[in-house]
Amino acid sequence: MTQNSKDEQAAVSAWHRNLLAAAAICTVLLISMGGVLCVTQSIRNCPDWPGCFGRVTPPLETGPILEYTHRLLAGLSGILILSAAIAGLVRTPRLRWISIPPLLAAVLVVEVSFFGALVVLRGLSPGWAAVDVASALLVVALMVTAAVNASVYHRTPALAQGHPFSGPFSTIVLATTLVVYSLFVSGVLTAGKNATSACLGWPIYSPALLQVASHSFWNTLRTILSIIGIGMVMAVLVQAWRGREDRPDSFHLARYLGIAFLLEALVQLLPL
Repeated sequence: MTQNSKDEQAAVSAWHRNLLAAAAICTVLLISMGGVLCVTQSIRNCPDWPGCFGRVTPPLETGPILEYTHRLLAGLSGILILSAAIAGLVRTPRLRWISIPPLLAAVLVVEVSFFGALVVLRGLSPGWAAVDVASALLVVALMVTAAVNASVYHRTPALAQGHPFSGPFSTIVLATTLVVYSLFVSGVLTAGKNATSACLGWPIYSPALLQVASHSFWNTLRTILSIIGIGMVMAVLVQAWRGREDRPDSFHLARYLGIAFLLEALVQLLPL
């Protein structure tokens, strides 16, 4: 190992790792807040952008406050992602799984912000709404990837010399991520004209949501994909449990996956 490699590995400092973690957490909260807007039907409660009813602060009403909070989270996420991208270029340019994801995410944030403005000012067609959701979820995936790799490299610098996604377990995790990603994006297409306000979640669908375009190709495909996705998530959890001694970090992350999956299902049961 060269001295430059050692120096670069050491550059995955605590503050850099924490910056990536903060950016990842903020983007997750941003997506979660988007779900809150959907459930509460608070989308487009501010008729203009970036202000709200021509003011810097929103009216003291639930809908505008929720939408404005979403905008503030979007702004904070953008600042953190841009900061992480700059830090990656300066501190860890050769650690691609730390430096490149924030750069890509920064570009996507601009796109998502543009679509967010269009949602308020003009609305979006189902196709463009799907692009919007796909880009937003990709931002989350990129920042979580960078944050996890920074945390691992910070604790075990030698791992930076290898490919972080090699091996059978990594393959099934990536495949599961792709299926779940497709599920959420396809939900926008299934919603049709209500693409920006319908909340077609997963893995449980309420009877009301199943009636949305119930005979369409997208609905049928999404139902089949849902069953496959549930099976793949279960497979990831089982494999993580079996390899908990050899891959403790993967096991810890899989526990969060299991908790999130359970919460997703429980939240969707509430309206039933």
